[in-house]
Amino acid sequence: MLKKSTVAIAIITMFSAGSVSAAILDGDSQGDHVSLYGEVGVGGHFGTNADYNHDEFWDTKGYVDDSLASMGVEGQRQQFTYRLELDYQRRNWLGGDGELELAIDKMYIGYLLTDQQWVEFGLTDTAFDDYDHFGDLTFNKAVETGEAGDQEQTVKYQAKFENLVFGTSYSYDGEHESGAQQGDIINGYVGWMSDVVSVVVGVETRGGSNGISKYGEQKQVGAGLRVNVMPDLTLGLNGFLEEEDLATRKSSDAKTYLDYQTFTNKGLTFSAKYDLGEHWEIISSVNHEEYEGWDLIGPNYDYTKLAPKYGKERRWASLGFNYRPARDIVLSLEGRVGEAPEAAYAFARMYF
Repeated sequence: MLKKSTVAIAIITMFSAGSVSAAILDGDSQGDHVSLYGEVGVGGHFGTNADYNHDEFWDTKGYVDDSLASMGVEGQRQQFTYRLELDYQRRNWLGGDGELELAIDKMYIGYLLTDQQWVEFGLTDTAFDDYDHFGDLTFNKAVETGEAGDQEQTVKYQAKFENLVFGTSYSYDGEHESGAQQGDIINGYVGWMSDVVSVVVGVETRGGSNGISKYGEQKQVGAGLRVNVMPDLTLGLNGFLEEEDLATRKSSDAKTYLDYQTFTNKGLTFSAKYDLGEHWEIISSVNHEEYEGWDLIGPNYDYTKLAPKYGKERRWASLGFNYRPARDIVLSLEGRVGEAPEAAYAFARMYF
């Protein structure tokens, strides 16, 4: 993501575009349009647990704020599309500092090949990122798939027909959210959507950083399933399996990462959502995660770290609700039990 002075320029550009386009947001009969959108969210994580914190939070304490804001402009002119989105969110990942950061989240030009197929070029989501949590029905998401997410220098192709969806993307010199190099990233997905059963399978691979960072090569497969068993009850299943090469030591001058070893990681979420009328949803989940780097007796365990209290795997469950007083407002509360990284999560979001 682009930051600092680049973001300042983008802010001026976006608000100028917004003021100019405010009068023409309705578009025309040919499909040309300009739209301003965004969201504001206030809330965070309660009772974050140091014993079970893998990479969720920069700190473990009674409350970790996760408030955010997002604003974007998207539009279409003939067959060309574009999008510019700014995010204001906290650096809450492990190794971050918990401070708010303003960054360009998306900045791309697209082209509509047909009514069902399109391509995008620039800073955008990698293809699998659109469906990596497809079977996870919780508001805050549970088991993290760990796919590449937003990447600069990305080319993405997607298609959506009556039931079939698929897409693929290539990102040159990809980066971790921390800024560490990960090498070229290729991923894709294919899925089938219907009123009763919908399923998506995705894969991802990266080339690695060649000693520049701790991230080496990686291969991952993920899948999501949704089943509407009744008009008001939906069941979901989401999981992933990953083999990731990580450096286990550095050179004597601490400038080059060495001795990459393969770590196998896996996770699974089973969730259910029940609609209580027009405004209320009850959502529950059970979750399992297993990372080889947590295994004290594994060949690649880092003995400079304390052994995780939960061992090589952790399991937890959640129960929560969403209240939607209006179409563009969501109030969410979720409690967790077991080997969970937090005790509860509460959030209020408004979309426009």
